[in-house]
Amino acid sequence: MEYKVGYKFTTKRRTITDADIILFAGLTGDWHPAHLDDIYAKNSIFGKRVAHGFLTLSILQGLLAQHKIVEDIIALLGINNVKFKSPVFVGDTIWSECEITDSRESKSRPGNLIVTIHCIGRKQDNTEILEYDIVELMKF
Repeated sequence: MEYKVGYKFTTKRRTITDADIILFAGLTGDWHPAHLDDIYAKNSIFGKRVAHGFLTLSILQGLLAQHKIVEDIIALLGINNVKFKSPVFVGDTIWSECEITDSRESKSRPGNLIVTIHCIGRKQDNTEILEYDIVELMKF
C-alpha cells in the first residue's frame, strides 16, 4: 500500500464501558474519583464519571491498529500534539478519522518510511473528543 500525503481513512468504532474505566484505573493506578466515584463525579464539572483521557487515547490507538494500515507498521515513533477536546463517558461510542500528513523515507532505515498520521477522535454525536498526530515507521 502506498502511504501518500492526503490518504484518509476511518477506524472502526467502540463503545466505552464501565469495565474499561475500572480496568484502566487498576492497570495504571489512576484512581482519581472523577473516574470511579459517582458522588464525587456528580459534583464535578462533568456531572458524572468520566473516562480517563489516556484510556480514550489508548482505545483510539487500538482502533487504528485494527485498520489494514497496521500490516505495514514496524514501530511507533511518537505521539505528538495531543489535545483532549471533550469528555468521554460510559456508553459513548468512539472512533477516529485519520489522514496522512507527512510521508518520507527514513534516513536511518533506508527502504522504510516515516509516516505521520493526524487523527481526530469523535463520539456518537460527532463531537471531537481528541486530536493527535501519530508517527510510525512503516514498510515502504
